[in-house]
Amino acid sequence: MTKTAERLVADPGSVEGLQREIAAGGTGPCRLLDACLQRIEATEPFVKAWCHIDGDAARARAERLRAEAAAGRLRGPLHGVPLAVKDVIDVAGWQARAHSATRAAIAPSAIDAHVVALLRSAGAVILGKAHTTEFAYFEQEPPTRNPHNLDHTPGGSSAGPAAAVAAGMVPLSLGTQTAGSVNRPAAYCGIGAFKPSTRAWSRSGVVPFSVTFDTVGVFGYRVADATAAARVLMPPFLRRAPASSKADSLRLGCIDDPVLDAASAAVSDSVRTASAKLAAAGIRIEQRTAPVSFADIIGWHKTIIEYELARTQPQLAAAPESDVSAGVRRAIERGQATDDQTYDQACRAIDDAQARFWPAMADLDALIFPAAPDVAPAGMKTGDPRFITPFTALGGPIASVPVGFGPQGLPFGLLLIGAPGTDWMLADIADRLAPVIETPR
Repeated sequence: MTKTAERLVADPGSVEGLQREIAAGGTGPCRLLDACLQRIEATEPFVKAWCHIDGDAARARAERLRAEAAAGRLRGPLHGVPLAVKDVIDVAGWQARAHSATRAAIAPSAIDAHVVALLRSAGAVILGKAHTTEFAYFEQEPPTRNPHNLDHTPGGSSAGPAAAVAAGMVPLSLGTQTAGSVNRPAAYCGIGAFKPSTRAWSRSGVVPFSVTFDTVGVFGYRVADATAAARVLMPPFLRRAPASSKADSLRLGCIDDPVLDAASAAVSDSVRTASAKLAAAGIRIEQRTAPVSFADIIGWHKTIIEYELARTQPQLAAAPESDVSAGVRRAIERGQATDDQTYDQACRAIDDAQARFWPAMADLDALIFPAAPDVAPAGMKTGDPRFITPFTALGGPIASVPVGFGPQGLPFGLLLIGAPGTDWMLADIADRLAPVIETPR
């Protein structure tokens, strides 16, 4: 890690610890907000995570929450915690520009997205909007840099939300994932994240890309921070009984598929090291071969998202060439050229893949898989999503765990994956396994 990176990466404080201090009358919401704003002032010129900050509105909110805490009233488990919101998610009074010239003059959102409303009801302080790629696609990279090494990408499309947390600017942030846009930036930036079962959280107020796969997720500096916020956002149907309290009763599957041929030696070593630590802690690790081809899933996924992009954002095809990147334009053209039958076949193929994959893993509590073929690449391209896309398409929750550092001091991430609908159990498993394998926080 460079000297600059040593200054740019910081722990913003654990959600649990901050809540204890606020409840006990220690660090209050106003002081916590001031600390975040000071951190932003010091690091934002380098990291460039934010596209909009409203310190005045955040301060007014923090003042109200401070008075309530002083009176012994806490709104919820995020009382007074500042957070960033990816700029494809509506926040009342602010634009949702989605890093697109076509939305530069869009009217401010009239109401909060449902997920933002839930976070406010739990006491969160919405501090601002964080950068994304164009319509959360991989083109038109934002100016955001990786706090661990400014010459490397923070990942995408949730670049700003991940970098803001990694740099210690806020304890939490919201992102979205259509392929790998929560779990990959978390891995590249060395932080925790939680992507729920695909489409499980409300997407009301989220700029659409692919209605089949767009899913809101959450970043936290540590795994426990991300899962704490995730539990606030989980709808009642996901709040099932947690996993067994005995860690040594867990059975995890280490999945094998030819896509892993792309993994660097350092990434493969990081998975082996994490597996050995888990095994030493008494957790059973079993090798399993994927019963469906991940390459096939990636192909079906691409067919679906491009077909849906062409229909959720059809106006982009007629927009001035200077306002839409070549990559998005080509994706829309491919989507327009995809007929309904081909789309339906891809959807059925994904359904069939889920029906084959998850029964084969039914005796396991969760799966493990590397988050990316390597550490964050140099430059601003968002990175390779092929290790995450199959699991997004297979539909289960995914927790990201930072598990160490590789070349140039850049972080590695490991995925913990559950079957669709096992979100609460996976959050519980992630909380209990993180102390064994998570990079010290």
